[in-house]
Amino acid sequence: MLLSGSGRTLENLLRATERGELAARVVAVISSVPSVRGLEIAAAAGIPHATVRRRDYPDDAAFSAAISAELTAHQPDLILLAGFLRRLVVPPELTGRILNIHPALLPEAALIAAGQGFYGARVHAAVLASGATESGATVHVVDNAYDAGPVIQRTVVPIIPGDTPESLGDRVFVAECALYPAAIRRYVADHPELFGRKTHGAD
Repeated sequence: MLLSGSGRTLENLLRATERGELAARVVAVISSVPSVRGLEIAAAAGIPHATVRRRDYPDDAAFSAAISAELTAHQPDLILLAGFLRRLVVPPELTGRILNIHPALLPEAALIAAGQGFYGARVHAAVLASGATESGATVHVVDNAYDAGPVIQRTVVPIIPGDTPESLGDRVFVAECALYPAAIRRYVADHPELFGRKTHGAD
């Protein structure tokens, strides 16, 4: 799992595995930011973890190569973005093996609340400013553009009069907690060509 902050999504997926809702094992956590809570969660769970900072590399390609090098030792079947705020250049061997969850509906929100710089409360503020009557969350395959890969599964969250970015964000995150495990199960089951016979779980 790749993250950049609080680790809420990592925490949720770990709980889902503990409850038997997701037959998976997190084999490593990599953060693009040092000393974040997500790394503390990984350490407490006994999960190998590391920090790879974007500013230590000349470009996205070199940064992504460093991420891939860290991952190689752990041989993950699937890479999950969990609040990871940097662009990845996807190498051929990882095509179709990286998923992300975005806190808005894609592709509808692609022009107003997705792409570089749109994360967290910024996404929810943009959705509200657009006048939309609903938002939600989307799990998609990661390609070489921000929030542009094929959609796997979505969930809709109605916008309530008087919503703020914070109140909308709270409800969207509740929806994300159910959506991400479900989308992972669906994606692995639907792609035996990527995961062989491992159709009941993923790392």
